[in-house]
Parts: sequence; C-alpha cells; structure tokens
Amino acid sequence: MSFLPRLFRARPTWLRWAGRGFWAVVDQGLFAGTNFLVSILLARWLEPAAYGAFSVAYSVFLLLGTLHTALWTEPMMVYGSGRFRDTFASYQQVLIGYHWRFGVVLAVGFLLAATGFGAAGQREMALSFLGLAFAAPTVLYLWLVRRGAYVLLEPRLAAYGGASYLALYLGLALLLLRAGFLNDTTAFLAMALAALLAAEGIRLLLKAGADRAVHPEEIWDLHWGYGRWALLAGGLSWIPGNIPYVVLPAFHGLEAAAQFKALTNLLMPVLHFNGALGQLLVPGMVRAQVQGGLGQFSKASLAILLAFALLYWVLLTVTGRELMGWLYGGRYVQASAWLPWLGLLPVLAAVASVMSSLLRALERPGAVAFVYALMAGFAATVGVGLVWVHGLRGAVQGLLLVNALGAFSFWRLAKGKG
Repeated sequence: MSFLPRLFRARPTWLRWAGRGFWAVVDQGLFAGTNFLVSILLARWLEPAAYGAFSVAYSVFLLLGTLHTALWTEPMMVYGSGRFRDTFASYQQVLIGYHWRFGVVLAVGFLLAATGFGAAGQREMALSFLGLAFAAPTVLYLWLVRRGAYVLLEPRLAAYGGASYLALYLGLALLLLRAGFLNDTTAFLAMALAALLAAEGIRLLLKAGADRAVHPEEIWDLHWGYGRWALLAGGLSWIPGNIPYVVLPAFHGLEAAAQFKALTNLLMPVLHFNGALGQLLVPGMVRAQVQGGLGQFSKASLAILLAFALLYWVLLTVTGRELMGWLYGGRYVQASAWLPWLGLLPVLAAVASVMSSLLRALERPGAVAFVYALMAGFAATVGVGLVWVHGLRGAVQGLLLVNALGAFSFWRLAKGKG
C-alpha cells in the first residue's frame, strides 16, 4: 500500500513542469482569449475608423505596460524566485504599493489625452483614451498579481483568476451590448472591473510564504538597478510591433491601421500560447542554472515553442482567408493575402523569447536592451519607410524583417551561455 505514495513522490521533474506548463497555457488562454474575443467583436461592430482609433490607443497603453513590466514584473520574476522567495508576501505588497502610485499618474495622463483629443474634434480617439484612464491601472495590477503566481510556480492559481476574468469580462460586455452601450469606452470599463476582481481573487488564493518585513528602499534599489535596463529594453521593444499603428494613420488613414490590427489579431492565439509557456522560462531557468541543467532546459523550451509556432503557421496558410471572413463577418478579407507571411512571426518570436529569457535569467538585461535598440532603430527607419511607401504591405514586411533581426541577434548573444 505504501508503493503508490512513493511513486507519486518520485514522479520525475519533467512531469511537474508539464503540469505547470498545462496550467500556464490554460491561464493564458483564458486571460488572453477574453481580450481576443472582445477585439474580434469590436472589429465586427465598430466602423473601421473607430476600430483604428481603438488600435492606436491600445498600442499606446502597451507602451506604458512595457515600462510597468520593466520596473515591476520582470525584476520580480528574478528576485521573487531567488532573494525574496521566503518573504514573497511582504515583497509583493511593497511592489503593489508602488504600482498604485504609478497607476494614478497613468490615469491622469490618459484623462488629459482624452480631453485634448476631444477638444481637437477627434471623438473616437477621445473615447478610447477615456476608457483607458480607468482600465490601465487595474489591468496592470492584474498583470502584476498573475505573475506573482508564476514566481511561486503556481500557474494553477493564475488560471483560476483567468477563468474569473473571462466570466466577468464577457458577462459585462454582453450586458452592455444588450443595453446598447457597448463601445470602445465601455469595453475598457468592463475590462477595468473584471481585472480588479480577478486580481483580488488570485491574491486571496496565493500562499506567498512568511509575512516578514522587507525594506522598500532595498527593493526599489534592486528593481531600479535591474529595471533601468529592462525599462530601456521594454520601451525599445514596443517600437517594432506598435509603430505601424502610429505611422499607418498618419500616411494612409485609420482604416489602414484597422486592417493591420485585424491581421495581427489572428496571430494572438499562438503568441499568447507561447507567451504562457514563456512566463515560466525566467524562473525555470534561474532554478535550472542552480541545478546545472540550464542548457537542457533552454533547448527543450525552444523545441516546444517552435513546434507550436510552425503548426499554427500551416493553419494560417491553409485556412487564413476563410478564417478572416468568418471572424470579421466578411470585413478585411482583402488583407488576408498577407497571413502566410505574418504566420512566420510566431516562429521568429519563439526564438527571441527563449534566448532573451536566457539572458535575463543570467542577469544580463543590458544585452536584451542592446538587441531591442537594434530592432527599434531598424523599425524607426527602414520600417517607417516601408509603411510610408507601401502602406499595409510595408507594415507586414517591416514587422517580419525587424523580428528576424531580433531573433538572430538574441540567438548570437545567448549562444553558448546555457
């Protein structure tokens, strides 16, 4: 009778990581799938100009989100897995306090932007930024709390939060739709409430260890010392993927930005899937390094991410046109010719994700920032030129070229480090 307990205690390490990976995928699917569905629905219901304005506003939010991640979440993945592992509850509480101070500044900034767009007669832009003023602080709070579950290698708890977020967000969106009030502003307001409630649910379930005192000054110094490079990398990393949303309206109108957003929406499932596994990479690599298995862990991670990216590329190549027609109710089908090319983006992103995580785990954020500087410079020059001359085609070409540059550069810098 004692054999079974011994068997379960002796289960191999790879099986435990497979379980964590499963819950990470479930969490990311629930959380990102909610935003994906709402984005698809808005593309069906809003006029192209309005959807283009939503896309521009959300890309600005993502820029500030990368800065938040650089100073809060990314250092937490390293220090929370190591130095503050035994006092994570107190450590996370300090980070949350800093977060809400940042959130107030962020909300005021978006409100001022909404006021400015309204005064300039840009109604759709004003509505989008008004909604973001409420959504940005709470969504970033959810990002921070969810990653805390990954630091403690408990993605199952993050998945419970993702399920709550899905139910709350879609429930609120359906209520707004039935009442005739669903638009880009109220969609963000629903996001704000759902994110806040889901984040609090995760915190209630999370067992974060002993609640012993930590020094906020020490935490700030550590996060700034690490995060200043990650901050630079985060700001630079925003440019390659988001600059088309800013440049396309300037040269070719908001409708072109809407087409580009409609295309990239179809990449979200595989990018979020790989991102779910990617959230386990840094803490997993930190621990694998201690145990002497960093190289094996890195190679296995790359193989898994590449396999799923290649399968999804085949799916987009074969069914892309029909998929776009079905999702968008016949809109944006003319842009589907670019899906076989854009389908290569997750393959390049898989290489970049694993190699950049390896550099972060080795506490080399400066190298990560260097690669993103190369990518940002390329996107701001060659990429902008391609968009200016070729419009949507140039945006697709520029995105592929800059991600190819990033994947190669990360691979070269990380080669031999595992």
